[in-house]
Amino acid sequence: MNWRLAGALLLALLGLFLVGARLAIFLASLPTAVNTPPLVIPTLREWHGGVGTFTLTSDARIVLDPSSASRLQATARVFQQDLQAVAALRLPIITQETPSNGDLLLTLKNNDSGIGSEGYVLSIADSLTISAHSEMGVFYGSRTVLQMLMQDPLKSHLARGVARDYPRYAVRGFMLDVGRRYFTPALLEDYVRLLSWFKMNEFQLHLNDNAPGAGERTDWRRQYAAFRLQSARFPGLAARDGAYSRADMASLQALARTHAVTILPEIDTPAHDLALTQYRPDLASPHASKEFLNLANPATMRFVEDLWSEFLPWFSSSQVHIGADEYALNDADRYRTFVNRLAAFLSGKGKTVRIWGSLSLMKSHVAVARNIVLDIWNNRWANPVQMVREGFQIVNMNDNLLYIVPRAGYYHDYLDTKTLYTRWQPFIFDLSNPRLNLAPNDPHLLGAMFALWNDKLNVVSDAQIDDRIEPAVRVLSQKLWSDATPLSYGQFEQLALQLSSVPGAHLPELPQPFEFTPHQQGEGGRSLSWSEPLALVTVWRRRL
Repeated sequence: MNWRLAGALLLALLGLFLVGARLAIFLASLPTAVNTPPLVIPTLREWHGGVGTFTLTSDARIVLDPSSASRLQATARVFQQDLQAVAALRLPIITQETPSNGDLLLTLKNNDSGIGSEGYVLSIADSLTISAHSEMGVFYGSRTVLQMLMQDPLKSHLARGVARDYPRYAVRGFMLDVGRRYFTPALLEDYVRLLSWFKMNEFQLHLNDNAPGAGERTDWRRQYAAFRLQSARFPGLAARDGAYSRADMASLQALARTHAVTILPEIDTPAHDLALTQYRPDLASPHASKEFLNLANPATMRFVEDLWSEFLPWFSSSQVHIGADEYALNDADRYRTFVNRLAAFLSGKGKTVRIWGSLSLMKSHVAVARNIVLDIWNNRWANPVQMVREGFQIVNMNDNLLYIVPRAGYYHDYLDTKTLYTRWQPFIFDLSNPRLNLAPNDPHLLGAMFALWNDKLNVVSDAQIDDRIEPAVRVLSQKLWSDATPLSYGQFEQLALQLSSVPGAHLPELPQPFEFTPHQQGEGGRSLSWSEPLALVTVWRRRL
């Protein structure tokens, strides 16, 4: 009897041992490590790692909470399209109070005041939730999710955890000189997609300009100049080699609104205006370059106000740019009076104004309105420390750091993105002279933008221009959104390569070298021979 009892106990103990061993193996297979921060551009401001992964399947739905549904429909549709491009899943959009496991919830219910108007909270657990105070915040959260999916081999796994993400600066932008070189509306739309992919929020269009020095030539009326908006009210003003209709601008801005990007229009006066003085020679300066408007002529202000009256309704931005750079230094009183009058005129139509900072050199007893925002493009024309001391809000667009001028031989042909990534911060206006830099958290500094100028007109192709723009967008987005650079520059570039396929974009790509004859645009859109090195033909491709 004792032997039987002993045998039974032995068998029971053996069974318990086997069960325990299997349980140990099972528990060992479960994830126990807290998830490290996902790698995205720009870097997440905060990450609280969970354990395990969320898996996106074809059964998932994009869920809008009922109180937010009407405001988030457009954002949800963009997310839906981009998810299909990245993960090959076409998920339905529904309205429902509570998501099921595996769903993606978008909501404007968020009590976290610290994330501001553009921030978001991303929670990844049994379901995924993006919450924010605005459509912009939800949209930026969707970019984070897409970038995380893009790096997964199966395009379906996301690390569980909570991200609390918000921008460091309000202005994060790019200015493109479309005045000297025409870009198709489709390409401008793709740059909206590129900017939004990296959470950049301003796209400034420099809408009029001329070949450098053209106004000083005796044949100034035949030199290249362009104004890029087409309206029957000003017949003959729009450039013949390319101009934008009101419908073009409406379409661009409709896309920009759904991608959290603001289109900032710039009509540059009273300099860089050969297109205007060729159209109205009576408004040209009688004593200086013919690209300068004559500010002593009362008809000049009336004409500029008429221009804005016509084109201002085309743009929905709360702010517009009036240029105001590089005018005659000996006419500072009239220059400052002109800036004030035009700013007051636009303020009366509900717009705030931005100008190219010029007030350090344009010295005068005439005070410029302090509600005008200054783009600090050159430290001599506008000393950033002085401008802040005088009470102006400013944007860093320093020419030595943030200007691209392809094949000009001055400024950068490509931005020095490694130096910007490793040494620069948006409050730095000079890497070698700290007296020109601001304190890190100066409230007068709104942010920064980089600019691409086409001084040499058409010496490079669209693909070569894009090759300059994309690296700059990535680095500027990182420095303007986050105050951390956890990756080395080499690691950042590797990550950027993984994230280079912008959903929905058809950005031009550099092909194998193929001879192409560049040209300079001439009067009336005629082509003139150009003796620069060969450019590369543009090849278009759909990235996703």
